[in-house]
Amino acid sequence: MNSEGSGLKKISICMITGIFLLCAGCSQKQNAPAEEMTSETESIQELTELESESIEETQPPTNAPFPEENPNGVTFTNGKYDFIEVLLDDEYCADGELSVENIDGNFMLKFTDQSTNPENLGTLVQKFRVHVNHLLRPDQLESVYAISFDIGAQAKGDYFVNEEGKRLYVPGWIGGGGGTNCADDKWYGFADFSAVNINEFALERSDLYHVEFKFLLADSGKKWTADMEDPNFIIMRWGVQNLSDLYLDNIIFYDQEGNAIPVNYLE
Repeated sequence: MNSEGSGLKKISICMITGIFLLCAGCSQKQNAPAEEMTSETESIQELTELESESIEETQPPTNAPFPEENPNGVTFTNGKYDFIEVLLDDEYCADGELSVENIDGNFMLKFTDQSTNPENLGTLVQKFRVHVNHLLRPDQLESVYAISFDIGAQAKGDYFVNEEGKRLYVPGWIGGGGGTNCADDKWYGFADFSAVNINEFALERSDLYHVEFKFLLADSGKKWTADMEDPNFIIMRWGVQNLSDLYLDNIIFYDQEGNAIPVNYLE
């Protein structure tokens, strides 16, 4: 027999042998105990579910749409923020810089924290003062019964540890308070706030949380007046759980009927 015929014979033997082994394997599979087959099926199902969960967890969630801007409020679209200052009036204040950042077409004031670190997490307060005389005329001051704004935060570290002991790149809890000096030059504290449902434990940059400060005693004279030299109010964020910067947007002043008072900072 020539070499070509010998080669074809060898290939035929190999193919027959392979088919025999494959059929034997199928026969063994068909004759395997039912519990073994069930166990293998469950293992494949569990692996598939685990892979699905892993894929779902690694998909970044989407931030909620930014709140609608009020034409009578401070929206930072003109880039001005000279009426706001970072407060460093005690050793627990976090130092930082202010700027205006455009995120997806929405302009917000950004407080870049430069002093909070892993060693002092939870001890420093991100705090700044808003000088209202740059925003409202003297004759408008007595009309202010409430102030609202939107606040959020951006993580820049993974020092937040959840209940399972995992470190997450999220801003963590966003809460705080504020206050002002009224016409009698006495401190008036607004109600504290604690953000909820803004994905502060799931997103790198949280959604914005709407806060409202009210002059609850305005009818008894606890408010600003036209002759005040520097009407202002303070916003504070405390209990910082991770290295993160703060965002502020949509500062709006309301009268007794809940109408937005037009600001003059565009002039």
